[in-house]
Amino acid sequence: MPDFFISGDTLPKQVFNDVDTAPTIANLKAALTTFQASTFTTARLATMTYNDLIYACRVNSLAVAGL
Repeated sequence: MPDFFISGDTLPKQVFNDVDTAPTIANLKAALTTFQASTFTTARLATMTYNDLIYACRVNSLAVAGL
């Protein structure tokens, strides 16, 4: 038996994240620089992609809005 009836269910079970709630690159870079400026220098941050920044914040357990 399914958890919900597709044709009779008017509310979605899974709410997707809004694009506006995603962390910005500036917020991610600021969090990493504040955390450890000697490791995350400006030159190092310039070579990192958006996914690299998110991964670094998650590995270091940094709180960034939208993450």
